[in-house]
Amino acid sequence: MNRLGFHCHALDHLEEVILSNGLQRGEFYNFFPENIADLTRRIERHNLATSIHAPLVRIPWYPSPPTLSFLCDVDEEKRRLSLAMVEETMKAAEAFRAEYVVVHFPVSPTTGVNGLSPEQQKAIAWDSAQHLEDYSQRYLVPIHIEGFGPSPFLTVAFLNEVMRSFSCLRYCFDTGHMHIAAQRDGFDLYEFARQLAPIIGSVHVWNNRNIQDYFAFGHIPVHPVQRPEDGWVDIGRILRIIVPGNPGCRIILESGSRYPQSLGAHDFRDGVQWVKELTAPLF
Repeated sequence: MNRLGFHCHALDHLEEVILSNGLQRGEFYNFFPENIADLTRRIERHNLATSIHAPLVRIPWYPSPPTLSFLCDVDEEKRRLSLAMVEETMKAAEAFRAEYVVVHFPVSPTTGVNGLSPEQQKAIAWDSAQHLEDYSQRYLVPIHIEGFGPSPFLTVAFLNEVMRSFSCLRYCFDTGHMHIAAQRDGFDLYEFARQLAPIIGSVHVWNNRNIQDYFAFGHIPVHPVQRPEDGWVDIGRILRIIVPGNPGCRIILESGSRYPQSLGAHDFRDGVQWVKELTAPLF
């Protein structure tokens, strides 16, 4: 069952979301530098499989939130800033023995495109993808790219082209963000997952009904009460599309441990057990 894990951003969080749920995997993100040695000891003590969501270590010179990515920006200095953050994470990942690193790409530019043609915008994104491939080869750690926000490159065609061209890159399918993207851009979420399934290396699992949920509650823990007919992502359907026939795929529960009170007094641990039951026959 070590293909299933939980996103973790603090030492006490490790106990709460990983160990107390009987999981054997964590995806680690944005730790204070002084906590890394202790984190490493705990991972070794509990024999946990690991991945990293960039950055692993809090970086004082990087803007907040640290998941912000400039890899599709027109501004070259901003792109260099993101690439420097990614490279620092890759160095840490090599020493950390991480299976892979998740990086936000493709993403929407934070500055205007200044009249650039679609071809010129693609050239910028492609150059960033080439840098990610280079880092992966240099540090011997695969990179999983996670599409985030409105982007002309969050398409099956572009993502498949990237994966055909860069062998060290895989796709991280995020159930919550892709649900928002499907509603915003008018595509079928489940068909999108089906077409991308062969290139997916990992899945981030959390839920929402719409972008308003995301703004109000952030990453809502998955739970069996979330019915697709009420607008929630059908988590079981997504996993059945992606996981069979994809033995390398990892599943990461990417939420906090508190279910929004206004949505019901539910225990996130029931959601963890539910995903265990959903994935057991698929692994």
